[in-house]
Amino acid sequence: MRTLAAILLMLLLPVAAPAALVEGRVVTADGPAAGIRVTAHHDLSPRAPVAGTTRTGADGRYRLELDPGNYALFAASDDGGQFGFSGRNPIRVAEGPVWIGMQLFPVREAVARSYDDDYSAGLEGVVLFDGQPVADAAVSLYLDTGEGLKGQGYRMAPPTGPDGRFYFDNLPESDYYLVARWRRDGARVGPVRSGDRIGFFHGNPLRLKAGRLVEVEVTLVEKQQSEGSRETIGAPSDTRVEGRVLDIEGRPVAGVHVFAYKDRVIGHQRPAALSQPTGADGRYRLDLPAGGTWYIGARELYGDSPAPGELFGMFEGRADHGLQLDNNQRLDGVDIRVEPVTLE
Repeated sequence: MRTLAAILLMLLLPVAAPAALVEGRVVTADGPAAGIRVTAHHDLSPRAPVAGTTRTGADGRYRLELDPGNYALFAASDDGGQFGFSGRNPIRVAEGPVWIGMQLFPVREAVARSYDDDYSAGLEGVVLFDGQPVADAAVSLYLDTGEGLKGQGYRMAPPTGPDGRFYFDNLPESDYYLVARWRRDGARVGPVRSGDRIGFFHGNPLRLKAGRLVEVEVTLVEKQQSEGSRETIGAPSDTRVEGRVLDIEGRPVAGVHVFAYKDRVIGHQRPAALSQPTGADGRYRLDLPAGGTWYIGARELYGDSPAPGELFGMFEGRADHGLQLDNNQRLDGVDIRVEPVTLE
C-alpha cells in the first residue's frame, strides 16, 4: 500500500509533457524522396541546434516525435545537393498529430568574387519558383532571427524584375539571414498568406566579407496555413482590442491592418501585434500579448514608413495615440479613421 507521503511525492514530481507527432512526406519533382534527413529546429535556420531528426522511408514518408512547442522543419540530402523546408515554418506542435509535406529542390552553392569596395560587401542573386525566375519578389536581409524573420528587416532590395534578380550594395561585413517573399496582391510588405510564396536561403546565415560580392539562388515554396491559423503577429489573446477602421467620411474600410507598438515613436521596427486585414465591414480584432499602454493605428502595409497615397491613421482617443488595457481586458468599439498619406 502506498503511503500518503509517497502519493504526495508523486503528485509533486514534474510530469513530462507528452510528445507530439509530426509526420509527412518529402518529394522531388520526380516523386518520393527516400533517405532524406528531416530536422526540427527551435530557430528559423537549418544551422541552428537540432531539436529532433529522422529520415524518410522508401515512400518519402517520415515520423518525428517532438515536445510541444514551435519548430522550423527542414529537409536535406546527405550530399547537400537538395534542400527543402516547410511553407508553414514556424510550426506550432501541440497534442495532436501534424502533417507537414516538403518538396526538395536542387541547391546551387553561393559563388563569391571580388567587389569594387574593399570596406563593404555586395550580394546579388535570383529568386526562383518551379525553376523559373520570379518577378515582383521582395527580398529582405535580417541580422538575426529574434523577431521570426518578419517585417522589413535590416535591408530590403528593390522588387525583382522579370529575370528574378535582386541586389544589395555596400553591406557591412556580417552574417545575414536572407528571405524572399512573393505576394499575390503585389505588396512588398505585410503578412504572407496562404497561396503566397516564401523562400529561406539554404545557407542561412550567410557570411558576407568586405571586398567580396556573393551570388546566390533563393527558391520559393507556396505558403501553407494551418487550419484555423491567424495571420497575426502573436497568438490569440484574452487581452485584445476590437472595433472598425473608417475613412474620414465614416465609411468602413476593407483590407487595412491594425497594429500596436509599445513605444510611442514607431520607427521602423516590427509591430508587437498586427491584425488580419479588415473585411468589408471594416471590423478588426487585435490580440495583444499583455496589458499596458499600447500605441495603436491602422495602415494598408507594414515594414516601411507609410508611403504617399497609402491609407494610414492613428487612434485618436488620446493625444499620444495610446490605449491603456489591463491583462485579460477586452475593449470593443475602438474605431480608427484612416486617410491617404500626403507629402505636405
